[in-house]
Amino acid sequence: MKRITVIAALAAALILTACTHAPGSGFVRPDTAASAATDSASSHITEKETDGERTTVTGTDPVTEAPLPVTEKPEIKGVAVIGPGDAIVYGECEEDCRLSVTAGDDTFDAVSDGVYFAVPVKHERSVTVSVRATAAGKTTSEAAETLVKYDKRAEDKGVTVTLGSRVIETRVLPDLYGTNKLDKTELRALRRNAEKRVAKAAEAAGKKVDVIYIIVPDPMTVYPGEMTREMEENTVERSARMTQVVNALKEVEGVTVVDLTAAMTENRDKGKLYYKLDSHWTWLGAYYGYAEFMRVIGAEARQLSDFEVRYKDIDDTDMNVYSGVGTGKMFERAPFLTPLFEPWAPYWKGREQTARIWSFANEFFNGKVSRSEVSGAELGSALFLFDSYGFNMIPYLAEHYSSFVTQPVWRYSVDYSLVSEVKPDQIIELLAERDLGELVSAS
Repeated sequence: MKRITVIAALAAALILTACTHAPGSGFVRPDTAASAATDSASSHITEKETDGERTTVTGTDPVTEAPLPVTEKPEIKGVAVIGPGDAIVYGECEEDCRLSVTAGDDTFDAVSDGVYFAVPVKHERSVTVSVRATAAGKTTSEAAETLVKYDKRAEDKGVTVTLGSRVIETRVLPDLYGTNKLDKTELRALRRNAEKRVAKAAEAAGKKVDVIYIIVPDPMTVYPGEMTREMEENTVERSARMTQVVNALKEVEGVTVVDLTAAMTENRDKGKLYYKLDSHWTWLGAYYGYAEFMRVIGAEARQLSDFEVRYKDIDDTDMNVYSGVGTGKMFERAPFLTPLFEPWAPYWKGREQTARIWSFANEFFNGKVSRSEVSGAELGSALFLFDSYGFNMIPYLAEHYSSFVTQPVWRYSVDYSLVSEVKPDQIIELLAERDLGELVSAS
């Protein structure tokens, strides 16, 4: 009888254990409930994403989250033919989109400039171009399409487009590719001219004069990630001539070189430093160049917080002119700085917020010398030589000099009669990378 009772107890225990672990039994011992639930969750919860929908699967009961929104279809505003088999397709899209472009058999990715885009189209026949956009946190839009006709007699406008919606002059490509290096004779002439400048400036001023060169890199030196496939294939040694010039000038006693490449590169994500539809740096880019110059010469620059930075949509740019697009069609959003202090020098006053440099700088095109006097300035006197990049630098620098005198724009040789008159403490020349060849002949 006792044996039967023991067997029955064992059988009951086995049944209880089986029920505890049997799938779907609904019977769980209290002391194993937590671990069983954890095991079930870890083994039965999965996530999958299909066509923009995220689905959470718990056991056999899926929970579907809301699908990702679809990026709005971009709008193609127009086509600019810039040469035989070369065109720009431009338009608008959602803010900061990645673009997928198909032109005939060619497919590539690009990025917008805020809500605006401009993409290159190379073609040997008429092609249909499609543009799809993808905004952050959204799925890809449907395609916008346009027909780009082939015109073998089209005028070469001397411009091209990067993958960053930037229109640039083709004349800067040799600098980008590194195919315009100076030869030994040119390098000797460049060094000799710098040495002469140091000696003749001291003679004319009757004192030691600091000779300073400010070198501004071209935008593609700062943003090489925008290069097209063709640009990458043609690049031999990027910015090789600028490297040569900087190194050669540094060898000359009495010369200070302010190479802005590192400063512009370090600050390139802090706002738009170069226009996308103009061949110059913006007022924000010039600010960072000015701040680096002041650091190198051991002076204190104004803080960026001393200025109001405001972005504005513009279309009056030189690339719109050169490409033949004109105004009112292709736009970009660019930063403009307004001083929050009362300027001492006159150059901030009457300045229009436009990329067209001559709206601000007509006085510099008439061949006359411009002069600024600031009482109590921390720096002495300076003579300033410059190319068109200098227009956006002048208002920043002039605030710091008791006497700031500029030669007319694009006069790359020093006027030593002016040096005898002004007796500057510094002769400063600002040149963009594209204009460095001028130093081979400038005295």
